[in-house]
Amino acid sequence: MIEKKFKKIFQNKIFKVGSMSLLATILTRAINLISVPIFSRILNSSEYGRVEVFMTYVNIFTVVLGLDFHGTVGKGRLDHSDDEDGFLCSGILMTSIAAAIIVAVINILFGYLHGVFRLERWLVNIMLLYSYGIFLMSYRSADYNFFYEYKKNMRMTVTVAVLNLVMSVVFIKVFFSHAHVLGRVLGATIPTAICGAIVYVGYIRRGSMTFKKEYNRYFLKFGVPLIPHNLSHLLLASSDKLMIERIVSSSASGIYSLSYTLGMMIQVVSEALNQVFGPWLFRQLQVEEYQRVRKAQKMYLLLYCLAVFPVLAVSPEIVKVIGSREYWDGTKIILWIVFATFLNFTYTLYVNVEFFYRKTALISSGTIMAAIINIGLNLFYLEKYGYYFAAFSTVVSYAALLVFHAIIVNFVLKIRLVDGLFVFLVVLLVLGITALMHMYLESIIIRLLIGVISESIAMIWLFVLYKKNGQFIVFN
Repeated sequence: MIEKKFKKIFQNKIFKVGSMSLLATILTRAINLISVPIFSRILNSSEYGRVEVFMTYVNIFTVVLGLDFHGTVGKGRLDHSDDEDGFLCSGILMTSIAAAIIVAVINILFGYLHGVFRLERWLVNIMLLYSYGIFLMSYRSADYNFFYEYKKNMRMTVTVAVLNLVMSVVFIKVFFSHAHVLGRVLGATIPTAICGAIVYVGYIRRGSMTFKKEYNRYFLKFGVPLIPHNLSHLLLASSDKLMIERIVSSSASGIYSLSYTLGMMIQVVSEALNQVFGPWLFRQLQVEEYQRVRKAQKMYLLLYCLAVFPVLAVSPEIVKVIGSREYWDGTKIILWIVFATFLNFTYTLYVNVEFFYRKTALISSGTIMAAIINIGLNLFYLEKYGYYFAAFSTVVSYAALLVFHAIIVNFVLKIRLVDGLFVFLVVLLVLGITALMHMYLESIIIRLLIGVISESIAMIWLFVLYKKNGQFIVFN
């Protein structure tokens, strides 16, 4: 009986796709993770901090230049199945026009904006090129992922990630030995821009230069309202680094950035799971399988806990292995960054529902409020308590993000799809485990023991749900 059930699980299409999606995401992130110890040793903490600030601007302008159209690709392709290529081509052309206007305005007004960017004009333009290249790759990835074309997506993302790493190291060591930041930036930009150009040309050719008002209206209606949401989310993730650099120091920003990057590495699992769960959820809601969704969400959250607990247990040691001694002070905050990542994953249970019902304005409002809390806390207390406080403000902000979106779904939209009590109990469990591990920051043995106990609790809970539901995987 058990053998048959496991065989059914492994033969399940969603399980297969989910496994391959996870593998593809892990490969890409593994390359990026490998780059962390390399660059944390090649670059000093000040240079590392400057690069992280540059990348923060890249993340912001990826959203702005692309008008957040990549979030509309999957659903839009379904709604325009009679002319998919024309629809996607029209979206690309629309973003290129918008991007050209934005770039022109920035260059015309650069004299006034130089104080905001604190970067030279040519470096700002490199940043804008890099940003649009990333958007084009995201646009193509969204196209691949919605229809489970994970192999094609893996080839694209892994290739660019490898070239990004190799070219950056070569540029820093060979061509820009006295300008490390420039070498790192160019090494990342060139392969991304080339891949973006290939993607752009591909869509234009397949879509035969289609540019229709109705297609653009669709993109603008559902893509643009998400810009405040994603910018606010970026502020949640990046404002700490910017404010630490300006209020504390570039060195402190570098230390915080390394710990933040390592603490957020668990998102590799979150992203891979959501790439599968999101499309599955949309299809289930389309046919009103609400009970199946409720059961799946509970098991989905506990499965993520199984990935979080081991990372919590060893995260301080990861900082010491990856970073030089100059970065070791970051071990004091990394546990809380991991917990914030867990809260970020949990909020997707609610925001996915909002996406399905196309409540993009409400999505943005909740995220904006959380970003305001993050910036406000840092503005008042960062100078007094140092960069350690940024970890606390990050946790508070992501908790607020979860609460805001829970309120939106349950009380504004009045959609009872997520078991709020269950979510609260799981969050409370992970919070308690995080606090307990922090008490034993200097003892990996005790943290590992706590991790084993935590895994056991989550697995027992998951088994109870399995017995209650009658099946382990409900994603079919």
